[in-house]
Amino acid sequence: MAKKKIKEEIKKPDILIKTIESTVKFIRANLKLCIIGVAIFCIVSLSVYGYRLHEQKKNERAQLILFQGIKSLEEYSLNGREDDLKKAEDIFQKIVNEKQGKTYKIAKLYLGKIYYIKGKNEEAKKIYREILNDSSEIVLKTLSEKALQHIDK
Repeated sequence: MAKKKIKEEIKKPDILIKTIESTVKFIRANLKLCIIGVAIFCIVSLSVYGYRLHEQKKNERAQLILFQGIKSLEEYSLNGREDDLKKAEDIFQKIVNEKQGKTYKIAKLYLGKIYYIKGKNEEAKKIYREILNDSSEIVLKTLSEKALQHIDK
C-alpha cells in the first residue's frame, strides 16, 4: 500500500512542471502581449546600457582633459613659462564650467592653485571656500582648508 502511494506521488507533476505548463499556456493565449513585453524589456535594457556607456566615456574624456591640465601645470612648475600656466588655467576653467562628475571639483582645486600662483588671492579663497562648503568629500575639504590656511599666512 505504501509503495503504491509513493508511485502515485512520483507520477504526479511537481510544482516546477505545473509552473512551466501554466506559463506556456499563458504565453500561447497572450502571444502578442508577451512579444510586446519582451520587446519593451529589450529596448529599455539597451537604453540603460547605452546611457551607462555614454556616461563612462564622458567621465573618461573629463579625466583625460584633467590630466592634460595637470601636465601643463607641472610643465609651468618646471619651466616657468606663462603659456603653460595659461593653458592649464583654460583647461581647468573648461572642466569647472562643464561640471561633469567629480573631476570638476578637482579641477576647481587646481584652478584655485593657479589663481594663488597668479597673485589673485581673493579669487583663490573664494574657490576654496566653495569647495569647502559644497563638497562632501573629506579629502577635498582638507585640501581646501589647508590651502585657505596657507593663503591667510
